[in-house]
Amino acid sequence: MDLDEVITVTKINTLTECLYLLIGWQTTSFEIYIFAKEKVWKGKFSPNRLASFSRNLQISEKEYFNNLKQCLSLQKNNYVFELKSGFFYWKRKVDNTVIIEGFLPVETDTSPKKMQPDLLEVLLALNKQLTRKAYYWEQKCRSMHLEYEKCLKDTEEFLNLKIDMEKALCDKFLNLLKLKKEKNLESRGNNKKNMKFEDMKELLEGL
Repeated sequence: MDLDEVITVTKINTLTECLYLLIGWQTTSFEIYIFAKEKVWKGKFSPNRLASFSRNLQISEKEYFNNLKQCLSLQKNNYVFELKSGFFYWKRKVDNTVIIEGFLPVETDTSPKKMQPDLLEVLLALNKQLTRKAYYWEQKCRSMHLEYEKCLKDTEEFLNLKIDMEKALCDKFLNLLKLKKEKNLESRGNNKKNMKFEDMKELLEGL
């Protein structure tokens, strides 16, 4: 998997402050670092929480985790977040109500600053990865466009050749009809001449 698929950095706003979420994603769990203005919080979302929250919402674990990944890695307007009393909450707005879809306990990261994740370094690495990915898809799109142009040109040449061949066959067929018609006319003319000759012959014999 690419780096941007296993690590995400997202800016979110709570009612009181702006936070940055650094998340390392696994198949059914994740580790999270929450960067506040003066503190760094950390926590872990376990498979047991996944099973419990998905069961409460009556959806599959796969669907819940996919929704959660979008919720925490994309800035979605229909979600609100809260960091309060050692818990991080994510809540979905539905009409005029707010549904708590999940939460996890977090604690202040008291390790030395040099031991904590460097948010700037992670962002630079993600930007480098996304730049490479963008370049790859740009080249792929360019290659597909060139292939499309080639196929279009080949198709046009084939159609032109087909039209020319059909025109040649049509002209040949018309020429054959014309020759046949001329032969028929010539044949009728000869028959008339023969008939006149026979008539004259009979007339002479009658004399």
